[in-house]
Amino acid sequence: VFAPVFDTPGKTAQGVDKLAEACRATRLPVFALGGVGPDNAARCIDAGARGVACIRSVLGAKDPAAAAIALWKAIALAVLIAALPARADDSRYQDFPVGSRATTLGGAFAALSDDPSGLYYNPAGICDARKLNVNVSASLYGFERQSRGTITIDRGTFSIAALNELNVIPGEAGLLKGVGALDDRGTPFAYGFDVTVPQFRSYGVDATSPFDVHNRVSDRTFNIAAGGAMRFTDKLNIGFALHYVLRLYETSEDALSRIGSNDPTVGVYHASASFENGNLVALLGAKYHYSDEWVFGAALGLPGVPLHSGGSVSVQDVISDPTAPPGSRSQANVYNTSDVNSRTFVPAMLRIGAAHIKPHRWTISGQITGHLGTSYDRFSVDPTIEQRLRVQDHIERDPVVDLNVGGEYLLNPEYSVAAGFFTSRSGAPEFRLAPDGTLLPGSSRQPRVSLYGATATLGLIGQHSISRLGMSIAYGTGDDAVPNDPTGIIDPGGFRPAEVKQLFLYFFLASTFRY
Repeated sequence: VFAPVFDTPGKTAQGVDKLAEACRATRLPVFALGGVGPDNAARCIDAGARGVACIRSVLGAKDPAAAAIALWKAIALAVLIAALPARADDSRYQDFPVGSRATTLGGAFAALSDDPSGLYYNPAGICDARKLNVNVSASLYGFERQSRGTITIDRGTFSIAALNELNVIPGEAGLLKGVGALDDRGTPFAYGFDVTVPQFRSYGVDATSPFDVHNRVSDRTFNIAAGGAMRFTDKLNIGFALHYVLRLYETSEDALSRIGSNDPTVGVYHASASFENGNLVALLGAKYHYSDEWVFGAALGLPGVPLHSGGSVSVQDVISDPTAPPGSRSQANVYNTSDVNSRTFVPAMLRIGAAHIKPHRWTISGQITGHLGTSYDRFSVDPTIEQRLRVQDHIERDPVVDLNVGGEYLLNPEYSVAAGFFTSRSGAPEFRLAPDGTLLPGSSRQPRVSLYGATATLGLIGQHSISRLGMSIAYGTGDDAVPNDPTGIIDPGGFRPAEVKQLFLYFFLASTFRY
């Protein structure tokens, strides 16, 4: 806290220039105090202060209780919204690999695709499996951690020390069946279905000072696929799959403010928002057996076709002041709407892979995946509500290319070890900055954080099943947009870039049953 910035009774002002020097001298957030009011608070923000304390503006107001509640509501709302852009990520495609064997290979599965998760990576590979192949795989148990600079804003949903909350992600469940005579490669035809969860976020933020604030966010994507494959020639397989991609997003916040001990003035705030949308995506695949040791695969995902959307927004705040004149002791503001359209466009995708196989010894696989760019409006709400929430509606995704590499080594007929590497690069556009370093109006505020990850797995091989126990870790740094004014009072629409660090660590258990 830097004080006093301006003249106050009995204290001499330090001045805005000294405030600016203090802001430049430390990486910690600086809050301005002393003589600050609506007429000069903007100067403090321009000098680099993270926020202001308008004590006299509250206590000297005509209705101090109402002024304090108004300040509380803005701060509580800012706590909720400051986390939204960083965690509801619309810029990356693979924060963790999905599938059974695919996870052990770091997601490099397009050239193999010989289990039910092949419907997700490359449907042409599924007829290289046995007649009946069942996956119940890749459930993830772990935590997510994110920080902006040196300030941790989310301790994650799983803590080894506290064990407050366990994040369990159901990675995949699927089944495929071969049709026709079984040979060393598989069957002439195959069909199946598969359910994967390629994106999953679930976290909460709790604070008890200066107000009780409890925030919960859940952002999930489900991919339901059905398809088939056939041997087109002795060396070439072709396949086709239809994917129903469902995104579900929910956020809620509850806050409570109490002023006074006897007959306190109480403010209660509740906000919730949710949306869902579904897209139909067609995936075409081909797999080529060049030799007994080399196979190649490619899959083309067509742009998604929107099927349905919906959403709702609710904002409610109630103020109870027993000292107010009769007839004005309670105030309630309620905004509810269930008529919200939402969108999550799925751009065209191309996946190309190659694998080198030494039968009964080892496998090395590599894959490159490219996604075209796209743009869309995530949801549509009244402009006044959007301004109040400070949520970026318009999303821009630039083209992005990701890499997956993995290898598996058979120690003996009962055990194997595997390792993989993958990237999840951000497709968010560059920030457009003003000369003072703040974001220009209309600039993207999407987080620009690219992840680099690895997997390590131990496989236990039985007569009709393979179980894999492993770990997936991903880490990345980048930039996010944070508000110039955390209270939202002086500068509700201004943002500037800040450093972000993200860590995702999961343990997984995957099982494949073959008959």
